[in-house]
Amino acid sequence: MLEEVYDLLQDLLGDPLLGDLPEDVDGEDVRCQIARARGHVIDLSLSRPGNKVRVSVLHNARVSDLQRVVTKTIKRGSPDLPSNYSWRSFWRRYNLSVGSMRLADRSKMLVHYGVKNNDVITFTKRVRNTRPRVKLNRNCRT
Repeated sequence: MLEEVYDLLQDLLGDPLLGDLPEDVDGEDVRCQIARARGHVIDLSLSRPGNKVRVSVLHNARVSDLQRVVTKTIKRGSPDLPSNYSWRSFWRRYNLSVGSMRLADRSKMLVHYGVKNNDVITFTKRVRNTRPRVKLNRNCRT
């Protein structure tokens, strides 16, 4: 049975529409490729020091979806990256930005930030809130 599934998968990957998928394909890659054929994809360029990488997300994607796609793309393109690299820590320190606009809210859709086809996204250092915290004196009664 496993051989039949493997043969079926090889037939699917031989299809001209799905032929340019990577070897470690998952469901999200297949959905994105089908959406590309229908014209429902935003193509972006991820500008990193030294090179640019193409990434694609669906039109209705959120910032968190873009972060997941960027993470997967960097993992595939950097075989020397340690397997135990903490992406959670990375996304706490860096934001993605398009032009001068930071994509800070992970739950917002990309179209709310004005992201469109062929935009260039970059990594920017996350800005922390530097306002001093106000300590409340619980002993005072007003």
